[in-house]
Amino acid sequence: MILRDEKEDVGEGDKAILVQFRLGKHAVSMGIVSEATRIFSPLVPWMRELGDIRVGEEGRVDLQVLEMQFLPGVVRLSDVLPRGRVLDPWTLKLCWDLIRNLSWYFARAWDGGHMATFSAVRECHGRVGKSMVSRLRRLEKDLPVPALREKARRTREAVEDGGLDFIPVGLNHGDFLPSNLLVDPSSWAMKGCIDWAEAEVLSSGICQYGIEHIFGYIEDADDCEKRGKPRFVYYEQAEELRRIFWEEFEQLVPAVKQTDVREALNLSRDVGILLWKGFAWDDGAIDRVVNLKDDLEEVPCLEAWLIPDPGFDRRDSFISS
Repeated sequence: MILRDEKEDVGEGDKAILVQFRLGKHAVSMGIVSEATRIFSPLVPWMRELGDIRVGEEGRVDLQVLEMQFLPGVVRLSDVLPRGRVLDPWTLKLCWDLIRNLSWYFARAWDGGHMATFSAVRECHGRVGKSMVSRLRRLEKDLPVPALREKARRTREAVEDGGLDFIPVGLNHGDFLPSNLLVDPSSWAMKGCIDWAEAEVLSSGICQYGIEHIFGYIEDADDCEKRGKPRFVYYEQAEELRRIFWEEFEQLVPAVKQTDVREALNLSRDVGILLWKGFAWDDGAIDRVVNLKDDLEEVPCLEAWLIPDPGFDRRDSFISS
């Protein structure tokens, strides 16, 4: 819901606000929003909690009421990302600039965190962080593809061996997807990052699953030639974009050039992909391992992002297609 002074142009932004009603189980923590603002400002729209209301029969439904900043002239990144294997020169340039923005975001996340005193895993106390190892164990047992189960096992062992201790722990967005990134529609410059409800303290770089969405797209079942199932397809220029990300990130955070740090970031990436794509959302339950019947987009992402072709750094998904 948008509220504004009727005498003012909503495009001015400062005269318009959004009023959001969220189910209590998906409430936003104002402490998290404050920390996100400290680290990622100006990308985090200001927000204020107005209280709770109860609706429905006998007031059984609890809603959190929020007042938040309205950002004019922006679109969700998911609305403008291309869906074709080859990027034209202009779109490629837009992707270059977007990747540089994302490098800045991850650098801010790095600088906003801290090195763990003893163990990175022990300092992750949120819903996902405190169950990280047990969730990885479930994935190595229940993922529907043998190669993915093996990947989960090796990832879990690396985490237990302290592989994440070389990088900071700090606030990570809990749903770092193109649908939660607001950009200028003409330049794709990042203007906002929204929906911090699931954010928590985790190892730096665990949100790299979001970057993979910038390197390709999910091809719908109707567009697939093989067996009519969706698959993730990388752009032909995906590795160029990946290279630009790491070059920019290394300039902003020189420590990333160190071998042990880079390996820890790669491990954090794998943990993030497994935990965010390996468990179905199910209206916030996040306790069911994905399968080949009900989760036709998550499994192709897991395949493409975690099972590399020996001749390439990454490959399109192949098992579920």
